[in-house]
Amino acid sequence: MRFKYIRLSTMMFLQFFVFGCTMPIFSLYMKDCLHFSGAQSGIVLAMSAIPAFFAPLISSFIADRLISAERLLICCNIAGAAAMTALYHQREFYPVLFFYLLYSLITGPAMALTTAISFHHAPEAVKKFGGIRLWGTIGWFMAAWVFRYLWSGKETSETLRSALALSAFSSVIISVYATTLPVGLKLDKQAKITLFPRDSIKVVLQPEILIFSLISILITFADRFYMFGAAPFLKTLGFSDRQILPVLSFGQIPEIIGLGVLGLMLKKFGLKKTLLIGAFFEISRFLIFLTGDRNLLYLGISFHGFTYSYFFIPLTMFLDTRCDKYSRAGAHQLFSMIGGIGSFAGNLLAGAIADLTSANTLNQIDFSRFWLVAFLFSVAAFSGLLFFTAEQEIPAISTTELKS
Repeated sequence: MRFKYIRLSTMMFLQFFVFGCTMPIFSLYMKDCLHFSGAQSGIVLAMSAIPAFFAPLISSFIADRLISAERLLICCNIAGAAAMTALYHQREFYPVLFFYLLYSLITGPAMALTTAISFHHAPEAVKKFGGIRLWGTIGWFMAAWVFRYLWSGKETSETLRSALALSAFSSVIISVYATTLPVGLKLDKQAKITLFPRDSIKVVLQPEILIFSLISILITFADRFYMFGAAPFLKTLGFSDRQILPVLSFGQIPEIIGLGVLGLMLKKFGLKKTLLIGAFFEISRFLIFLTGDRNLLYLGISFHGFTYSYFFIPLTMFLDTRCDKYSRAGAHQLFSMIGGIGSFAGNLLAGAIADLTSANTLNQIDFSRFWLVAFLFSVAAFSGLLFFTAEQEIPAISTTELKS
């Protein structure tokens, strides 16, 4: 049994390593290496959300119905490696836009697939998921430091571009690894396959799930501002391209700690208060960024990890308590589709605000106004949780079980 959790944790590590290579610095790559405007960068980043509107419908129909989630994960990553390789060679706006959209379409289902696979293989998945997901955070963290080590002392205008190559190579690695994963849910060849996954849709349409989904859109708005602005913000504070990924990786250290005690938090405070704590860290992060104080920078970055640990992960776990084994893959995909609304709009808005607050000659973002908008979105999410949600039960989880 323990060996099974090690294998699932390795899968999480590798999948998050892939995305950790590029997601934190892609806006800076477009700004400094490709010389895109804020609006152009926002449009490109918004492409990552477009697949969330329809890819979940496709993958929820395919995953565990026509092909197992484990085998679909292989397809997503091997094709993603090819798309990222093509993106690596692009320099103009429209080709970058096209290949980033293609890459997002291909790899969009991957995160939800790893979640579904974990729940398929773990008999007590709600209790064990925090410990499995923790290794995804470690993978994201390690991507930054592997990147820094490989390009140590090689600071050039092409340094950030090398992160794309590392991501493509990592996608090949997880594709190979995923071939060793056993199928967690055997396909019933006699079962009638319906056009739409109605069982999954029913889960997502439950009123409490919908309310939490709407609030998560607001938090995602704020989070997109962080993903868009964090790397350029560090650049304005004097960090080099080679240093930015490792500095941002400090946001994953508290996430590791947060996931380690998540079971205790849920047991002691319940779901609603845990989510409020996560939203509070989001508010605090942007307050610190608004000060522009470099001495407080690492504290603000660290709050990113607590937001993920105490907001996004508990919501994922709560969603799974409403699923059965046949609705699980589809429900997680559909939930990610709702989050895609926040990601799409948040990226476009972040790009527009970046342009509105930039000096025309220097293209330098006025981060005092940029972070203020993100702060207001996080306050709105906190208020929504406080006034419009009720406490929800989630199975008791112990810290020991999460760490197993």
